[in-house]
Amino acid sequence: MTDTADQKYDIADRCAGSILGTAFGDALGAGVEGWTSEEIKKEYGEVREYIECRMGAGFYTDDTQMTLAMLRSIVRTGGIDGADCAACCAEAFDPERGYGRSASEIMKALKKGTAYTETGNMLFPDGSYGNGAAMRIAPVGLLCGEMDPSLMRAWVFEAVRSTHTHDEAVDGALVLAAAIGYLSRLVDASGFDPSAFLLGLSPYCRTMELRSRIMLAARLLGEEMTPEEVAAQLGNGVRTLESVPIALYTAFRYIDDPEQALVAAVGYGGDTDTVAAMTGAVVGALHGAEHFPRRWHDGLERGPHGYETLRDLSTQLAKMIK
Repeated sequence: MTDTADQKYDIADRCAGSILGTAFGDALGAGVEGWTSEEIKKEYGEVREYIECRMGAGFYTDDTQMTLAMLRSIVRTGGIDGADCAACCAEAFDPERGYGRSASEIMKALKKGTAYTETGNMLFPDGSYGNGAAMRIAPVGLLCGEMDPSLMRAWVFEAVRSTHTHDEAVDGALVLAAAIGYLSRLVDASGFDPSAFLLGLSPYCRTMELRSRIMLAARLLGEEMTPEEVAAQLGNGVRTLESVPIALYTAFRYIDDPEQALVAAVGYGGDTDTVAAMTGAVVGALHGAEHFPRRWHDGLERGPHGYETLRDLSTQLAKMIK
């Protein structure tokens, strides 16, 4: 584990690292979303550069767009306001970014004025257990910091309830936010034990399946496994159960090497952009933005919703943190 004690602690850089880490992973995985690990290996070996996707190389998907929306809401309201989080997501909605059918329907309903307290159960009576809550939770984790996860849950739920109310989806967002919050405040990582940390997070999951899967991820950290074996054990799909544990595993397996963490996350195949986005949010929270390759900074999309906006809002979020 890299010792960060000798590094100057900079919360602004940590915030930028987590937010940009989300975007870097998202854009890196966007061009091979839905591919198998074997297909990725055959075509690219490893994906280390942005490749062409629906909007071009270096463009992000709905993962980062919704993260940016959450970030905007927190900055403009000064905290977690569920109605405003939902409004920001609806305002940002761009179907070209690759939204799923259910997310698209919810965004349209929000735009038409449906209450955010109703849209989360609009299509699924028990709520969706997809990973759309966890993929955008980084700003909440950064704001909450080292808050006890049992207390953080209410904030997480309020932030994502417009799209996700199922316990599994909230659990996944909670443990990811808790990891991001803790790492963003960690000054000296020399004694940090990733496996013990993951095991410590698992009891905060209300769903036994996700709790067990995170415990499995913690155990697998000590084993040598191929990407195919990791995906077979932890999953690589769009369900929270199949994506949050593998993202946490990957972030902590390669915690000293942010670039390799994102490359590995894409290499599993499946929901590549989201798994890599969540992985990037975690490793970025510990290392900061400047530990990612300069070419990823330079190649990320620009414009009114691009790189500079992500950095600027990250800085504004950091100013809110005491």
